[in-house]
Amino acid sequence: MHYYTKHIKDYKTDTAHLTLLEHGVYNSLIDLYILTENPLEPNLQKLCRLIHAKTDDEIKAVENVLTEFFIESDDGYRQKKCDQELIRIFGKSESARKSAKHRWSSERNANVVQTDSERNANAMLPNTQDPLPINPLPNKDFDKFWEAYPNKKSKPLALKAWLKHKPDIDVVIKSLTIFKKCEQWTRDKGRYIPYPASWLNAEGWNDVIETKKTNSTYL
Repeated sequence: MHYYTKHIKDYKTDTAHLTLLEHGVYNSLIDLYILTENPLEPNLQKLCRLIHAKTDDEIKAVENVLTEFFIESDDGYRQKKCDQELIRIFGKSESARKSAKHRWSSERNANVVQTDSERNANAMLPNTQDPLPINPLPNKDFDKFWEAYPNKKSKPLALKAWLKHKPDIDVVIKSLTIFKKCEQWTRDKGRYIPYPASWLNAEGWNDVIETKKTNSTYL
């Protein structure tokens, strides 16, 4: 999702006390939330990297904004207003999604090439309903990624991210083999493993990580 509405009066009322730096952080977090159509990455270090917060003051501003405006949940940092905005945006395309679902379930259209707009119409509305069956062209590389990824949530969004970035499956599998051993992904029963769509959109296979067995591993 690449757009959303902003009620300036409400925003100023809620954020009048923020510093200029905190305003920048808050807007960057909202942009990321809407763009990825997912709760924010629960790992602070990685979240800061995603919005390019690098200095101590910037990282502290991220912590302050998260504490005040977001709620930490099992699937990341959530915000009610962001979820409502996603519902509002996706609600406008509900009829289109139903139409596409019906078309691609029909045997007489089995050989018709699906357009980009119809693939998008089949996308799941995050956190508001059960996933709609999507019917993309077969993608064996994505299937391999999905089988290997330990946090299997929001498959339609993950597929959308995969088709957007088109990573090398061999590089991804090698990266996941290493990530599965890293401290972040193994602690608290995998609580801090990001959503697959978030990991793909952040091009996580390019990350440098530390494992329990070695000092560092470069992908």
